[in-house]
Amino acid sequence: MKSYTKEERQEHMKNWRKGTLSKTAYAKSAGIVETTFYNWTKKLRKKKQGFIEIQQGNISGGIPEITIEKGNITIRVPLSAGSEGIGTVLSALGDSK
Repeated sequence: MKSYTKEERQEHMKNWRKGTLSKTAYAKSAGIVETTFYNWTKKLRKKKQGFIEIQQGNISGGIPEITIEKGNITIRVPLSAGSEGIGTVLSALGDSK
């Protein structure tokens, strides 16, 4: 069984995030045991929880909004969506890719 350095794991995670492949497809293409790669992503997800930048502003036309940014994703949500709508967006971002 191959052992990976921290740098190798980080490089694989970076390459996977940049691409469009699923975890399974990336692991196969990189010659990594699928369960090994899933464990890496699981550990990363636990470490990355907790920070999403949220800013308040106005959508064109003056409708109050919040802008939610996580990584390279930016979503504008009208405040009229309410806490449930905004919570749904935040929940979806937590499970991205």
